[in-house]
Amino acid sequence: MYIPVRLKSLDGHVDTCYVWLRVFASHCLTSMSVPTPTPTLQLPPLGNTLGALFMGMAVSCMLFGLSSLQVYFYYHWYPHDARLHKISVGLIWIMDATITSLMVFTVYHYAVLGFGNYPGLLLVHWSIKLSTLFNVVVILLVQSLYAYRIWRLSGYHHGVLGYVTALVVLGGFAVGIVFAYETFKIHTWFDILSISWAVETAFGAATFIDLVLSAAMCYYLGASKGMGSQLNSRISTLMQYTLSSGVLTSACSAACLFTYIFMHTNLIFVALTFLLTRLYVNSFMAMMNARQRRTGEFDTLSNSRGTNQAVMLSPTQRSAGADPERQLSPMKAYELTEFDVPTLRTPAPPSRGLQQAIREPEAYRQHNG
Repeated sequence: MYIPVRLKSLDGHVDTCYVWLRVFASHCLTSMSVPTPTPTLQLPPLGNTLGALFMGMAVSCMLFGLSSLQVYFYYHWYPHDARLHKISVGLIWIMDATITSLMVFTVYHYAVLGFGNYPGLLLVHWSIKLSTLFNVVVILLVQSLYAYRIWRLSGYHHGVLGYVTALVVLGGFAVGIVFAYETFKIHTWFDILSISWAVETAFGAATFIDLVLSAAMCYYLGASKGMGSQLNSRISTLMQYTLSSGVLTSACSAACLFTYIFMHTNLIFVALTFLLTRLYVNSFMAMMNARQRRTGEFDTLSNSRGTNQAVMLSPTQRSAGADPERQLSPMKAYELTEFDVPTLRTPAPPSRGLQQAIREPEAYRQHNG
């Protein structure tokens, strides 16, 4: 590019000035054609952000299908269960289904509606905030039902551990409400660092409460053993379910805590929270379905001698609100009504006349004929 300049000078001077202006113009155009680099926003890789959410959602959907199957078995196997149990199971399943729907919509929002919008991954969608609230409610409800069972058992054994677990669960309820409230105040994933105290306290409290509940229930179940081989077998099964479920949920809560502390730049801890609530629901339903099942109006119970006794329930006992296990258990006995493992006292031996009739029916008939 040439810039015309009118100079009244000699030819040599004109040529020299012309060359200098041409070089200067080329330098200006070169500096104008190269844009100045602007700072770019460094985004985390998709594998441990959006990919983690997708994997957590997929596994959570499978666990939701398993819990739905357990809910179906519960209503099929225990049609005469206590009304409190029926309402609690139905409410937990409804909230679990709501959480699953919110998780699916969250992944759909980031992966489909926000496809290619990488800065949009930094924003916390409202569905995550709402699912956090439902997660807190479900976990607290399951822990409260466990605490209620322990409180009932502590009354049978005259212990104070049931009141201690109730206070621990109430403390966890307060922590969960504060955590849910703080979650609604953040707008980006970077803002979560400002509520780290609430996140760490919530995960730590969940881990501690699960361990306390498991230890307390195993302690009281162990104290209830010694009343017959069949009952001891049922109690051992319940202790295994309680211990395994408590360890599993505690391990998941601890994993959420550690991944948040050491890997807070990704969303792996959020994916683990998707699994945490499903584990709570499945462990609770496994505990409910591990109880002794009833089939029909005649219930077969096993006493300490290993013989079976058929007990017919009265119409009052077969009512919807009645608890057949409580009415089958005798007074002043170890009534493990919350676990459907009632016991009957050992029946008195038959009379001598009846024994003779069984051993020698012909002689007995002739003697009493």
